[in-house]
Amino acid sequence: MDTMNLLVLNAWAIIPLVLVGSLLHFAYDWSGHNKVVAVFAAVNESYWEHIKIAFWPVLLWLVGLFALGGWQILGFIPAMTVALYSVPVSMVAMVFGYKSITGKNLLWLDIAVFAITVGLALMIFALVATELAASIWSIGISVLLLLPLGVAFIRYTYAPPNEPDLFVDPLNQRYGLDAHPEDN
Repeated sequence: MDTMNLLVLNAWAIIPLVLVGSLLHFAYDWSGHNKVVAVFAAVNESYWEHIKIAFWPVLLWLVGLFALGGWQILGFIPAMTVALYSVPVSMVAMVFGYKSITGKNLLWLDIAVFAITVGLALMIFALVATELAASIWSIGISVLLLLPLGVAFIRYTYAPPNEPDLFVDPLNQRYGLDAHPEDN
């Protein structure tokens, strides 16, 4: 797989991944508040939960690409790590950036930021994967860096930090699953 193929594949994947992420926004409620679905779906309206519903579809896509031949690209796993870390960084930067100008959240802009975040992660991945001459050490370090990111998305669903900028639901000022008092 070369850079152009990865760019084209990832460009085609943006819209389906944004749609999957959009469905994950509602999946927790649709599942009857299933605790397993909570790991992948938004459990409240916090920024963290919106980052999570961008992260999991991108991760699933990249794992699929790896299985379909991406394992032959030496830079695949380090590029995947960079791309997945770009999800929270870019989403937080864009949302807090536009909110510093507008003073409030705008739904249409939140949706645009979500789509841009997914697209940016996929493009970063495609460009870095084919340019990186990864060694066994950089691949190992990349795997070690991916693990805490995945663990954080799981752990902070059930036990989020008491931090109001990323983790609080702005609608009820609660955290994590506690944002659904009917579940407790």
